[in-house]
Formats: sequence, structure tokens, C-alpha cells
Amino acid sequence: MNTESPVKSPAPAATSTSATASIPVLDARNIKKRFGDTDVLKGVSLQAHPGDVISILGASGSGKSTFLRCLNFLETPTTGSISVLGDEITVRDGKLSNKDQLQTIRRRLGMVFQQFNLWTHRTVLENVTEGPIHVLGLKRDDACARAISLLERVGLSHCSDQYPSMLSGGQQQRVAIARALAMEPDAILFDEPTSALDPELVKDVLEVIRSLASDGMTMIVVTHEMSFAKDVSSHVVFLHQGVIAEQGTPEQMFGAPATDVFRQFIGESL
Repeated sequence: MNTESPVKSPAPAATSTSATASIPVLDARNIKKRFGDTDVLKGVSLQAHPGDVISILGASGSGKSTFLRCLNFLETPTTGSISVLGDEITVRDGKLSNKDQLQTIRRRLGMVFQQFNLWTHRTVLENVTEGPIHVLGLKRDDACARAISLLERVGLSHCSDQYPSMLSGGQQQRVAIARALAMEPDAILFDEPTSALDPELVKDVLEVIRSLASDGMTMIVVTHEMSFAKDVSSHVVFLHQGVIAEQGTPEQMFGAPATDVFRQFIGESL
């Protein structure tokens, strides 16, 4: 793994077991994002190789969710470049260099949102099969077989005919994870996947994400769950005021914080 930042990082970048791979799954370079006169991201770079689990931490307003949304162009960066397994888009002044790559990159990066974003008028099974049928071109029977297998994986095969309104928040988020997996992405982006859940529902969602990590899924997780970041991540990035203020392995970051601002952040969060 290799991450970069315009701010010198106090901790050396972690070395993933797969860091020798010639092409990273995701390579984001010098991502900047401005809203009006406000620079939300001031040049953030990140690289993820197969099997990496990168946790992005930061206070509210630090730019972490904006950065995640820029990775699959739900937000268009003001400037920078993003490549997924070599398919690259460069952005200058908000204009894309290659719009033809946009759908390719989005297909390769699954996304799990804070608020689930399930289709309320479709059953759980339909939520998971829509993408594979209409985007990937799978036959309905094949898409259903894939969806049922994934629902079993997240512990919800018994809910396939139910509608999202009939499920708890934790169950809806697990459906959202199954939906992302159904597209067979090369990496999954998680935007604070437990922040909208009641405390008693967090555990089941985190267990699913932990199992994906154990299976080698490449993931970038914006999270406020410190225990998850310590136990599951291969690398931790701390965003502060739109830049990477500190980064390193979980052992480095939580065992010996190098900056006062991160030391204060984890002290308030734990």
C-alpha cells in the first residue's frame, strides 16, 4: 500500500502483502474539491492494492465523505486523477478528460451509503438483482441465484421477498452490502456504514464487513468505529481540514500517534 499527501506524513506508509502488484486497484492522486469559495479537499492522494482495507478517519467537516464520493465521481473533483486497475480519468477545473471511462470506474467501485439508499418499492431480492440485470446484462435467473447466495452470506436469505420498510436499519444496510457485492466490484467504498444505526444493530453490519476483509475484498471505509479501524484495517488515514494529517498502520496510529491533532481526536473518540 502507498498513500500520499501534500502534507508530509509523520508515519511511513504501510506495506501490504500485495503491495508488489504492478497496478493498484485504486489510485487517486492530488484530489482537490472546492465548493464555492471553500476548499474542502486540498490535495489528497491514496493508493489501494488488492486486499487492502483502508480506514479513513476524521472529524465532521474534514472532507472524508467528500473524498470518498469523489472516488467514484458521485462528486466531481475540481482537479486530480483517479484510476481503477489502470482505467484513468483526469479532472481539470471540474472537467473530465475521458467521460467514456466513467461508467467503467463506477462499475468497478461498489458503494455502500450511510442511509442505505435501497429502492423502497422493490423487494430485497429485486434490490440486489437490478444492477446485475440492467447494468451487467445478467439473465434474471443468474442474477437471482447470485442475489440469493449473497443474501445468505449477509444472513438475510429469509428476507428476500420483504420490502425495505419491513427491515431494521441494520438489515437494510446488510442488503445494501449484498447489492454492492452483486456487481462483483474490484473494491467497495463504505461511507460511514454504521452511523445511521442504533448501537445494538452496529455489530451485525461490522461482522459482515470483517468477513469481507477476511476474504480479501479491497475496501475503503470512512468510519467513526475506532475498534474496527484498529482491528481490521491494513492502513489508517486521518483527514484534517482537507489534507492527510497523519497515516500509517493501525499499530502506529493508535499505539504511538505522531501528531497532537490525531492524539486529541482519538482521545475524544474512544
